[in-house]
Amino acid sequence: MEVTSNVLTFASGKGGVGKSVVTTNLAEMLAHEGHRVALVDADLGQSDAAVLLNEAPATTVREAVQEGASLHAVPHETEAGITLVQAATRPVPEASDEQKALYAALDTVLGRLRGTHDYVLVDASAGTDGPVQWALDRADLGVLVVVGEPTAVADAYRLAKQLWTADPDYPMGLVVNFAEDEADARSIAERFKAITTRFLGQAPKTLGWVPFSHAVRRSVSDQAPVVRSEGPARDAFAELADTTARGQYALSPALS
Repeated sequence: MEVTSNVLTFASGKGGVGKSVVTTNLAEMLAHEGHRVALVDADLGQSDAAVLLNEAPATTVREAVQEGASLHAVPHETEAGITLVQAATRPVPEASDEQKALYAALDTVLGRLRGTHDYVLVDASAGTDGPVQWALDRADLGVLVVVGEPTAVADAYRLAKQLWTADPDYPMGLVVNFAEDEADARSIAERFKAITTRFLGQAPKTLGWVPFSHAVRRSVSDQAPVVRSEGPARDAFAELADTTARGQYALSPALS
């Protein structure tokens, strides 16, 4: 039976803020709660989702296009029951015919996933260029992953400005990563929203926060999402999954 999917694209403006870790763990948590979840790794420069999940998809969208193969061979079922799609494992030349063909193929795959999954999470490339715009343009909600570093905040603001300048009604959420505690998460979120409100006239909705945790760092090294083990990080992702599942993207009570 066909369902109406929620497509959420996770972006950051810069690398190194844990965007892929947030996306993969949220995908696993949503799947654990019984939702049909697809994860599209659309990072055309540094594909990390399969590594973080310790999975080995048979092919990528790029390889299927290059080989003239069927796109039906691209989706890979993970151990946790997530449908994983890798766009590419190597950089794709910007504004090339190859990139255009890849986007067309990704649109086909995304269209199929929308009809068969409750949620499609898209892990976008870092930055603000073409691949990021493709991923955000396809989303029902763009989610900025931010940390408390000034450069990360500045780059996330730059991306928000680009999006809202093009479309003032673009729906945007915010996830704070690497927070020391709830107060730190609230402070980072409110500082970012104060900047966007002052200069852009609006602010993203805070969806949740993820604590800085040695367990998260170990999970990356072990290639096993942190939500597979009990602890504060898993609790944070469970709350983020609940916010996502409610679909209203209301402010978390702890951060409102």
